[in-house]
Amino acid sequence: MKSREKRDSTIHGIIEVELEEINLEDEYDVVKTLGEGYFAKVSLVTHKKSDTTVVLKQIHKELTSSKDFFREYHYNYHLSPHPNILSSYSVCFLHNNCYTYALEFAPYGDLAGFVKAGGLPENDCKKITRQITSALEFLHSKKLVHRDIKLENILVFDQNMEKVKLSDFGSTRREGSLVSKAKCSWTSFQPPEVCEIVKNEKYYCQSANDTWQLGVVIFVCLTGCSPWEKADEILDAQYKAFSKWQQRRVIKMPANFRKFSVRLLRLFRRLFENKPEKRPPVTETLKYLKDNWVTSKLSNSASSPAIPTGKSHQQKDVENNSSENRGKSKRLVSTYSLETKVDQNLITKRIWEWISNCESYQDNSYEGI
Repeated sequence: MKSREKRDSTIHGIIEVELEEINLEDEYDVVKTLGEGYFAKVSLVTHKKSDTTVVLKQIHKELTSSKDFFREYHYNYHLSPHPNILSSYSVCFLHNNCYTYALEFAPYGDLAGFVKAGGLPENDCKKITRQITSALEFLHSKKLVHRDIKLENILVFDQNMEKVKLSDFGSTRREGSLVSKAKCSWTSFQPPEVCEIVKNEKYYCQSANDTWQLGVVIFVCLTGCSPWEKADEILDAQYKAFSKWQQRRVIKMPANFRKFSVRLLRLFRRLFENKPEKRPPVTETLKYLKDNWVTSKLSNSASSPAIPTGKSHQQKDVENNSSENRGKSKRLVSTYSLETKVDQNLITKRIWEWISNCESYQDNSYEGI
């Protein structure tokens, strides 16, 4: 027990040291710039002496504090032994007024580059879920919370998703610490208790935050779109519809959840529990990996269009319902080889009646979830 406490105290004992100023061009050959944002620049480089290819992450000193930089580097370095966490090396220096440190190179980029409209195959989603759950379980065992789990922070090392790794620990904090909203986090991935926080307001960091975000990642991987724009019943119609169903205030489930099996719906109900204290640990996902996640009904084929993004909540909801219903009619006509010369209005009317009957039956079949 003492050795465990010693390891945990080491990971929380962040030490700030004076960094050496290095001329990057003297030590490395820059292969290419992988990404550049307001806060940081990421470059693929080769170390001249060892001929080792690594990624250098540079954060401008004027845009971050030394405390924040050393925290990110320290957590990433100490979490690196886990096979599903991006490795950070013992290379840390200053260059052009930027904090710089070395990371492992992910040859296939991030998960966002793989998830298109319609989502990924179910088996790939399960592989990703298992690996990220393992990474988060390790993180939480160290009393840390990632706070910024999204597709862009999951890096791909194998195109078949046999190896993915969690990255970017800039928002990671000790569980129970008082924090502000993460600066670069995506609203659609945040749980309701974080969404309701106003600017500059503090809240206590909980591992339940990661549980919710993992649920959103699973949904996006399976569908190619977010379940909602913001987990706020007042501002987001799609979240309101889900919340009502999740809390059993209505029987009819939201349209964008109808492609999922009874077991996966049960998992989503658990992961998207409104009250963080009732949310299960991330390992809850492991209980459902052997179950079927997606039904094989025509209305839920992999070619279904993704929910439009970047719209107002009400407009997005209306457009989704309209395009989904038109898609159902079109696919049914094509599947059953109906002649286009016959009365198309009559066909559409009959199909609409059939769809309505199917949806009524489906909603009743899920009452016990």
